[in-house]
Amino acid sequence: MKIRKGFVSNSSSSSFIILTDNISAKQLKKIYNHRIKTKPDDWWSIIEKDDYIQLSTFMDNFDMYTYLINIGVNEEDILQGR
Repeated sequence: MKIRKGFVSNSSSSSFIILTDNISAKQLKKIYNHRIKTKPDDWWSIIEKDDYIQLSTFMDNFDMYTYLINIGVNEEDILQGR
């Protein structure tokens, strides 16, 4: 898998890998609860691994990157996958 740091604005799909070393339990709960703030069509798939979380969507209507920054996830811990 290629990993790119940054944001792709001209894509209908997106994915992020968040390194979990610096993620608090409160932030993890907010990541899962992003669905409360969105319509079902905007929900992101969330897969937890040992040392990272993978988020993906086919339609990136919900701005997950900004949401992650707003809940305090360090920008250095967010990797854009493709």
